[in-house]
Amino acid sequence: MQLSLGNKVCLTALAIALSTPVLAQTEPQTDPKTSPESAQAPAAPSPGDIIVTAERRAVNVQKVPLSVTVRSGEDLRQQGRNSLAQILENVAGVSGGGSLGTSGGGSDTPETGVSIRGVPSNASAAGSILSAVPTTAVYVDEVYSGVGGGYDIDRVEVLRGPQGTLYGRSATAGVITTHTADPSTEEFSGWGLAEIGNYDLRHLSGAINVPISDTVALRVSGNHFSRDGYDARDGGAFRSTDGRAKLLLKPTDNLSAVLGVAFQDNVTHTGEYSLQVTAPDEFTKVPIDIATGHNRFRQYWANINWELGGISLTYIPAYRTWHQDADILVANGPTVLAQRQYTPKDNFLTQELRIASSDSAKFTWQTGAFYYDNKIESQNSAELQSNGALAYSGLTHKTTRNLGIYAEGTYHLTQTLRFSGGLRYDHTYVRNEQDYTANLNFGAGIPGTPEFSYPEVLVTKSVSGDEATRRFNNITYKARLEYDLNPDSLVYASVASAFLPGDVQVASGADNQPIVLPYKEETLTSYEIGSKNRFFGGVLQVNGALFFYDYGGYQTAVNIGSAFAPSFIQITAPAQMKGGEVEIFVRPGSQDRLGINASYVDARFVNRSEATKAYISQTRIPNIPSTSANAFWEHRFDLASGSTFTLRGEVVYRSSYDLAAISAADKAAGGLDYVKADDQVLGNVNLNWTSADKRFSLSGYVRNVTNSRTASTLSVLSISPSLSITGTRTDPRTYGIVAQAKF
Repeated sequence: MQLSLGNKVCLTALAIALSTPVLAQTEPQTDPKTSPESAQAPAAPSPGDIIVTAERRAVNVQKVPLSVTVRSGEDLRQQGRNSLAQILENVAGVSGGGSLGTSGGGSDTPETGVSIRGVPSNASAAGSILSAVPTTAVYVDEVYSGVGGGYDIDRVEVLRGPQGTLYGRSATAGVITTHTADPSTEEFSGWGLAEIGNYDLRHLSGAINVPISDTVALRVSGNHFSRDGYDARDGGAFRSTDGRAKLLLKPTDNLSAVLGVAFQDNVTHTGEYSLQVTAPDEFTKVPIDIATGHNRFRQYWANINWELGGISLTYIPAYRTWHQDADILVANGPTVLAQRQYTPKDNFLTQELRIASSDSAKFTWQTGAFYYDNKIESQNSAELQSNGALAYSGLTHKTTRNLGIYAEGTYHLTQTLRFSGGLRYDHTYVRNEQDYTANLNFGAGIPGTPEFSYPEVLVTKSVSGDEATRRFNNITYKARLEYDLNPDSLVYASVASAFLPGDVQVASGADNQPIVLPYKEETLTSYEIGSKNRFFGGVLQVNGALFFYDYGGYQTAVNIGSAFAPSFIQITAPAQMKGGEVEIFVRPGSQDRLGINASYVDARFVNRSEATKAYISQTRIPNIPSTSANAFWEHRFDLASGSTFTLRGEVVYRSSYDLAAISAADKAAGGLDYVKADDQVLGNVNLNWTSADKRFSLSGYVRNVTNSRTASTLSVLSISPSLSITGTRTDPRTYGIVAQAKF
């Protein structure tokens, strides 16, 4: 097997990491609750260490036997990183995540599109308005799929690998937890930020902390973001307005509660131009009209903690709603589909109860229960913009409930050797009642003529009762051994499992006939070894982990129809992923930081059936780059006035990969060239000035300095005999200035 230069560099770095038992993820900082430093930058080895809650306990990140990366809110603000995709851009082993405004009419599921260690994110079949169950669980302030994870950030923790025991639902690939700043009774304080950039970017954000008494404090934060589209100024324009209030109540030393309310209002646009593939990695802009969509979130939650003499109790109830009213224009080959999405009801109720022992016991444990309830009512239809011929329409009433019960414990076998084990049971109930109507004549005739897709031949499939209902029972487990080689060295080995609950959807099948697409649960078993270490008093950190995944039954809906009349069948294929990641940090002096992050993953389908080979010709799983890496250098200049000037340069590399699965027939016709995303190298530069009293700062950034762009998503309707592919491109060169004041 011939390895690329990127693969060789990555594998060399992994070998170095695992030959010196180290797995470093972050830099220590002075105050992990208010001003965490970048996760890539460890400094002095003791009091300033980052404290994380990756395993639902407050622990020094270097003592957590997991592959964890942390990003600080302060760094993200200075670098102009506002979307989940931007936050995850330089995290080893992670790809995807939606850019702001790229979700068409919006999505109630922010984690859709995130892949960790080659575990792909699921997608709904065309014609379904419902978000597929994601493989990565995203939490904001400990609320599953919570609102407001893009502003007033304290830190973002990225956990690689299945976290099925503690997190359960959707934690198959890993977990992303965003912690926003909490209220404090210490002092009246706040901050404000103004950012401007190209593509008419305008961004205002800020927060204020008010200590009402010794036991009560209020923190209010807000965020407004707007930007034109990258390839279609008006058609890709996006605007978002957020707000959050958190009230801290601490009536006794042993009891505290944070009560929160948050909102988010979004305006999205589609159209103006459709990017259509005309040659490998070449797009042509085809003018179309512009459509507008609106969606909004509302969330109410509490986080209650009660210390009961060696035992702590935590209760987190949350209620979230999502409303959508959107018109979307989608190019469908030479035609344009006008899609109407209306979701008057999308309500989420989650509750979690945890009981945990103290951290000082020889045997530490925690147990709990998690409840999830989602009720959706939605309408979705698509018709030809030119003559109004119906493609499909759907009316959905869906209920999803999940109850999980778990327990996990760690026993100290010796002062340096520990064993951890965990077990979880989940019951999932899905009832998706739908009335789905399809036009059997859709795509018939000559495109562009008034008679195209007429006369309408409408067939309706109604799904209810047992046909619309699925129940799933899953047990997940974790077993881990960890050993301290010395106070600064940790090695571990683990085996863990996770699951993705099944689903049921309705879409267009063969000859446009409506069909039911049932999805079974997907399971994953992970085997991992890793190490964390510091050398030379914290001057050097090296992080390394190797993993092997056995993924039982990746499922996707494949289009076997034409450009004008897509139809779907369901494909199931087992898969395996193997690889590793390394994060190296060096601090040669008090004014310099250097870091290298790299990951390699070989994600492939295995034991494919002949049907799978016919419709998914590739062995490698699409949308997963095998190699990604980034390196940064940062230098701080101390000025005579006491202020500082910091220069940071970063290079990000991502290897080529296929953006979509194609059939064996399309592959034989040279189709792989059309779905390939080329190797990409990005350069990012940041400049920051901070006043002597740390109250004022001014930052400038340029991301993707060389304006390197390639395809980022593709919708492949056909390759042969006619080429019909639309898509999007990666972000262009962006730059901006961020001014920030604290008080």
